[in-house]
Amino acid sequence: KARTAAIEKQAMQAQLQLLQAQIEPHMLFNTLANLQGLIAIDTERAQHMLEQLIRYLRATLNSARTQKTTLKHEFELLTAYLELLAIRMGKRMRYTVQLAPELEKHEIAPMLLQPLVENAIKHGLEPKVDGGSISVEAQVEANMLVIRITDTGLGLGSDYNEQQVNENHQSHVGNANIRERLLALYGPDAKLTLRHNQPTGVIAEVSLPVTNQSLTTTH
Repeated sequence: KARTAAIEKQAMQAQLQLLQAQIEPHMLFNTLANLQGLIAIDTERAQHMLEQLIRYLRATLNSARTQKTTLKHEFELLTAYLELLAIRMGKRMRYTVQLAPELEKHEIAPMLLQPLVENAIKHGLEPKVDGGSISVEAQVEANMLVIRITDTGLGLGSDYNEQQVNENHQSHVGNANIRERLLALYGPDAKLTLRHNQPTGVIAEVSLPVTNQSLTTTH
């Protein structure tokens, strides 16, 4: 069992490195293209975007080379990522990121959250004419660390069924990969759930088992 668990974790690590290799060029090329256009018409905004890009790249530098990180680091990465997209989308996107100080040092597998945020924007907010908002927050509920990503985008569709999804759909493949990582790294108690937000949008929830020892404070 120990050998099987080790092999599964190695496979998840390889998958993470592949995910990172897919995300970074996509983000980099899109951002550089936006920068190129902004430099000529709004140098102040272009400077802000460049600063956020540097912040984002610095935060992601070690993500694919480690098996665990902290919630503080992951939320810093998400903040830089969301700020980059907010610069690009302008008034069509608003975001909030909330992390209580006592949760900052809690350890988590890297890159669990960004694919969910990316899906919320790509499939929810960007296609919506007037855009919307997205929030990311974490809290402990009944010995579970619960991280919620809530958006007001287009939503899941009235006929959405998490048990019967199109496996070829990019966002569904991403969700399946996250569930596989959760199972391999945290066991069957860890889960990812998606549900309708009201009046519109999606709430994605990642639940991870925690112990008293794993929740450290910043004292």
